[in-house]
Amino acid sequence: MRYKKPIVQVALFILGGLFFIGFQADNSHPSIKYFGVNDSTQQYLLLKGHVRKSPKTTTPDAKEENVWLDSALIKIYLNNILYSEFWTTKKGKSSFKLALNKIYLIELSKKGFVSKSFEVNTKVPNGQNKAYSFDFDIDIFEEVIGLDASVLEKPIAKVAYSIIDERFAYDISFTNKINSELKKMYRNYYLLQKEQLDSIAKTKTTIKGKSN
Repeated sequence: MRYKKPIVQVALFILGGLFFIGFQADNSHPSIKYFGVNDSTQQYLLLKGHVRKSPKTTTPDAKEENVWLDSALIKIYLNNILYSEFWTTKKGKSSFKLALNKIYLIELSKKGFVSKSFEVNTKVPNGQNKAYSFDFDIDIFEEVIGLDASVLEKPIAKVAYSIIDERFAYDISFTNKINSELKKMYRNYYLLQKEQLDSIAKTKTTIKGKSN
């Protein structure tokens, strides 16, 4: 969901990997899952999302930057209880409707990757019950030995209805609170990735030298 490129990209990196990648309007999402609503209900929040693999460097090439995660697991919690779970498509897509006036936790995970979650508060003002839509694009990164990812044990973002904009949006005040922790974690993540890549390259050079 990258809107206008450089400024929004930087701002949304603060969300801990909630990248708004400027993809074209996409109507090819999978069949919608319904949670607390049915296909005839006119009051809901429709979430359409992509889940991708985090780049391993701060300057990824286009190929590395757009690796969709097939069969990433999405779990929906309501009142701290697992409500439902399903998987993304081969292109990392998901599409689901949530009932209004509830608070959900959306968790994204995949074996070998560090899980992330975000909170969705679907409460709306009286008289504003109708159909809403919200797009998200989240990256999760591969597990790295030695990385302290404890900050990801809590939601990295919160989505709620904005009275000013009359739509659902990210809670900027929450983002500001978690910002410093996320930036520190990502610095360490890229540093550890670089160390691992350098170590692999050194090992390959040593083996090649011995074979000659």
